[in-house]
Amino acid sequence: MATGTLAPGRLGQPVKGFKPMKFRQIAATLSIALLATACGEIVDQRGHQPVPGTIEKLEVGAQGRDDVLRLMGSPSTIATFGDEIWYYISTKNETTAFLAPRILEQRVVAISFGGDGRVREIKQYELKDGKEVDMVARKTPTSGKELTVLEQILGNVGKFSAPKKSVPGAGGPGSDY
Repeated sequence: MATGTLAPGRLGQPVKGFKPMKFRQIAATLSIALLATACGEIVDQRGHQPVPGTIEKLEVGAQGRDDVLRLMGSPSTIATFGDEIWYYISTKNETTAFLAPRILEQRVVAISFGGDGRVREIKQYELKDGKEVDMVARKTPTSGKELTVLEQILGNVGKFSAPKKSVPGAGGPGSDY
């Protein structure tokens, strides 16, 4: 070994050319870069994204279900009751790090069909047209009681009977006859 140099890898001894201050700067720079990318915004588009100009091609009274299906594709959902209405729903959300997603854009196109199967009405709704719906906090009471984890684990102890012995000549599964 040359004089003045120490073997790399020995604990507690400095390695020639290694500067602790430079290592700290590199580690700090990498940490900041990782944190900055983790806090980036993710924009997510979901649902039906119509090609621009497609909705304008729809004409009330002139086109039927097959025409709408060909132009717009399958609807996101169809009305359950009453008049037949096809809904095309899309949203654009933005998520930053661990925070809850924020809705940037929401669009609903509702296409109503008449009794003859032709387009009767086309309505378009956006985020500003939506209404907040409060969730009901009440709970529906049920009969019985809620079991704790321990009661659930120990609840079946002793409820099972011993396996029945097979009768000779029965010929069931596992029988020698």
